[in-house]
Amino acid sequence: MKNYISLAFSLLILNISAQEADSVFLQTGYSNQSYYNLNTGEVANIDNNDWDLAFSSGGYGSAIRINSQANIKLYTYPNGAINDWASIDTIGISNWKELHNSDTSWSIGAFNSSADPTNGMDLGWGIYSTITHHITGDSLHVIKLANGDFKKLQIIKLASGTYNFKYANLDGSNEVVTSVSKTAYSTKNFGYYSIQNKAELDREPISSNWHIVFTKYVTKLGSGTMYGVTGVLSNKDIQIAKAENVDVNNVDHNSHSFVSPINSIGYNWKSFNMSSFSYDIQDSLCYFVKDISENIWKIQLIGFEGSSTGKINFIKESIVSANTMDIDEINSFAIYPNPSTNKEVTILYDVNNHSTDNYLNIYNANGSLVDTHKLNSIGFTQKKISLSHLNSGVYFVNFICGNSRITEKLLVQ
Repeated sequence: MKNYISLAFSLLILNISAQEADSVFLQTGYSNQSYYNLNTGEVANIDNNDWDLAFSSGGYGSAIRINSQANIKLYTYPNGAINDWASIDTIGISNWKELHNSDTSWSIGAFNSSADPTNGMDLGWGIYSTITHHITGDSLHVIKLANGDFKKLQIIKLASGTYNFKYANLDGSNEVVTSVSKTAYSTKNFGYYSIQNKAELDREPISSNWHIVFTKYVTKLGSGTMYGVTGVLSNKDIQIAKAENVDVNNVDHNSHSFVSPINSIGYNWKSFNMSSFSYDIQDSLCYFVKDISENIWKIQLIGFEGSSTGKINFIKESIVSANTMDIDEINSFAIYPNPSTNKEVTILYDVNNHSTDNYLNIYNANGSLVDTHKLNSIGFTQKKISLSHLNSGVYFVNFICGNSRITEKLLVQ
């Protein structure tokens, strides 16, 4: 009997899946954003309304972005030159051209979007000098804050890694001259500043610690209208391959092209159903995410609750791991039978860990935990699990041993 079980177990583990169900909450009205590491999970879930300006901290970066998701609006002052700081007004502002962040590259912020494409030294808000290697501001701006206040604003200079800028009320009162240093945020993509609170903000996780960010952002729709959407943007040096109209369980990443725009996952994996007043998710769509070390993950978005909670459900799976130094504490794991027709399954597993308890968590398709078991055994083990309390449907069984985890999709009939 032992040989029979071992043989059956060997056959079952040939196709072990590393799928894992997870979810993030962007909170009511998508007020937060979630920075996410595909290996370790959510890195930071932080308020996305507490800042107005973001300054690129990269060595050669000059991007300055605005918090457009908080309804910040930016305009280049069209009625005068850099010396007209004292006389700025907002007459005719409804006809001024509004500036927007790029949603395809972190390196193009709203302040950079007015750059002259025929002049490589023009960076939008200022001109780069090949002699001093400074960028000197040549534009005046008007910014409308989330509270409705208008401020005049000038980026004075980027020199020796420090952005110098000033802002004031339109009549010149309450002028603030300040700066943001790249050095303070050298491990981050951006340093942040709140004009409303007159404060610098260190709010972003270390760049090397996250792959994607779930967030609200502004994009241009087919009609040319700029519109706030909620979706997924990728970190710098991350590439994305989109696989659409496929069997997501068997699709091969090698048959799809990887591209670098940060909105390659974006927002349109979902659509609003006017009949049910809920969101429909494409079930034949997934994405492959590749980092600079050639690690590859598959991610499938499976649920979206909208602005009431900002909850996004997804499945992730490690496809290619370039790190050969990690020792997996899980030798093998399998579920039998799958699908389960009698509301009972047998869990078969083999682990190395002698000091850490093993856990089995079962999640429904919405990412909610519906059952959990503590498993103490080490080595080769089989355990029957009752599913009598579960409704028919799709579930995800997450097996955890120390720092290792494996997730299998389970169908309960």
